[in-house]
Amino acid sequence: MKMKISFKLGEVLGIPISINYTWFIIFGLITITLAMGYYPITASGLTTYTYWIMGIISAILLFASLLAHELSHSYVAIKHNLPIKGITLFIFGGVAHMTKEPPNPKTEFQMAVAGPACSITIAFVFWLLTNLFFNLRFPIYIVAVTEYLYLLNGIVAIFNLVPGFPLDGGRILRAGLWALLKDLKRATQIASTCGKIFG
Repeated sequence: MKMKISFKLGEVLGIPISINYTWFIIFGLITITLAMGYYPITASGLTTYTYWIMGIISAILLFASLLAHELSHSYVAIKHNLPIKGITLFIFGGVAHMTKEPPNPKTEFQMAVAGPACSITIAFVFWLLTNLFFNLRFPIYIVAVTEYLYLLNGIVAIFNLVPGFPLDGGRILRAGLWALLKDLKRATQIASTCGKIFG
């Protein structure tokens, strides 16, 4: 009997959301790193209990941000009549399961750019909150969490814009090559080679 490695968390926009058991590994590692390393340095003077709460909340909100990133891809796909079987959160982040490729370069580009645009928007919102909370003299444990989330979402956006397939930047590159060469297979080969180089 094959062991089930993911379980369904719920649905958003009619899209099933699942969590792979490997997700708990990275969730734990992020929480530990934040609680025992990052926050004691950036927000010194708090209790150990507070650092652990900050770590857990930050890890949850980070993965919520990654889920929003994948949902943005999926939303654009659905708008272009591309079925999405679901989204799975796992050790490396999240992935949306498409049943077929985009029909044209324009759709590919719109789907690819939606993710980084979402992450940049989330980063900007947390940046605004960080500055607002700091100026209003909110407790340091709140400011530190929003600061971490704006930094990480900014990093996620930048990393995903690296022009190597299958990252979003690679898909943007493939869309441009597809439009230029009129050949999806060739565009995919070039974008994949760039992905290997950056990898």
